[in-house]
Parts: sequence; C-alpha cells; structure tokens
Amino acid sequence: MSLKNKYAIVGVGYTPQGVIPGRTTLGFHLEACAAAIADAGLRREDVDGLICYRGFPPSEGETEVTPYLVAQHLGLSPVFLAQDAN
Repeated sequence: MSLKNKYAIVGVGYTPQGVIPGRTTLGFHLEACAAAIADAGLRREDVDGLICYRGFPPSEGETEVTPYLVAQHLGLSPVFLAQDAN
C-alpha cells in the first residue's frame, strides 16, 4: 500500500520524559496517541492508520510495545500499521 499522493491529518501528543515511577512504556504510548488523536480533532473511529516510532527494548517485566498492541489498547481498527524511525 502506497501513501504517495494521499493525505494525513496529524496530531501531536506529549508525555512526561524519563523514568517515572508507576508508568509503563505502553502507558506512555497510549497517552501520547490519545492526545494526538484529540489534538487532530478526530475520534478514534476516524483513525485508519497508525505509525509508531521504532521499538525500544522493553523494560524489565514489560511486554514489547508494537503498533498492533497500541491500536488494540486504544480500540482502533487501522488498515495501515507501521513502526518506523527517522
């Protein structure tokens, strides 16, 4: 699937940075994505694609965070999922 000549509505979501007690990697991803969806003025049902930044090794006791896992936890059903780095 090519995204060439397609459009995107983009939102930005920020989270605190660093090691924060009681917070998980997945929790940071979910918070940032939910904030980005809100920033773009969209509803979760409007999201048809999700691109997450490259994965980092999971912290001890955590599961690896993948775009599929993020979409699942947010209740999204995107037709396009990717993991990328700049």
